[in-house]
Amino acid sequence: MSIETKTGVIVFLDALGVSNFDTIDQFRHYIEEVETLKTEAEYVWNKWKKSFEDDGVILPDPELVFFQDSLIICFPEPEKGANRTLHNFFAAQNWVMQFIVQAIGRHIYFRGAMAHGEFIFSESERSIAVLGKPVIEACKFEKCGNWIGVIQTPDFQKKYLEVLARHAKNLNEPVEQTIRSHNRFFVRYNVPLKNDDGPFNCFVVNWPTLVKTEQKDAILIALAKGMEQVDSHNLLKYVHTMNFFKFCEDNKFF
Repeated sequence: MSIETKTGVIVFLDALGVSNFDTIDQFRHYIEEVETLKTEAEYVWNKWKKSFEDDGVILPDPELVFFQDSLIICFPEPEKGANRTLHNFFAAQNWVMQFIVQAIGRHIYFRGAMAHGEFIFSESERSIAVLGKPVIEACKFEKCGNWIGVIQTPDFQKKYLEVLARHAKNLNEPVEQTIRSHNRFFVRYNVPLKNDDGPFNCFVVNWPTLVKTEQKDAILIALAKGMEQVDSHNLLKYVHTMNFFKFCEDNKFF
């Protein structure tokens, strides 16, 4: 068994509606689809990783832990060399963005959260364990949103803004300009909450930016199909997701 302490991004994703499955065939189909999604995401990651390597940035491959209707994805930063936190943030965002869009196309709808910090990664022949504060934080905030999408946790957002501030200083430009130039990765949005306490204003993964014009109708149809399969209590998740898609489209965040 290996037990390592790592620093990086933790993403917690929950597949909506899977807990309501009735038959073993539904679970089998879900697992097969997720395995396909993981393969597709790995293909995209390898292309993204190659572009980083061309710029002299080496990032470790992500680690996936899959259980029931949830996924934990770990994106560790390099243990040695220059600080690569900003690259790590955007690499994780790109993987998640691809995964979310591909999943919607397969009628699988994920809600999630991204956190950052130190975590324990333990692996043996029979098990994988991921423990640490960012895992707890990502799990906690994943449950807040009443939509399909992935948010930054408050601690992640604080670090994200700190990293962008340093980046802006290096570029000798205003911080707000740097933030706007990165809207294709993360965009600030009022995320609807499940408890109706009002929206949670935070940065979120801008997955609609990946949707090409010819894919738009297919994505919206997939969301509409999801709406047909839920009761009125869960209907708002899909309505709020369509509103987010329109928000990104109207603000030209594509």
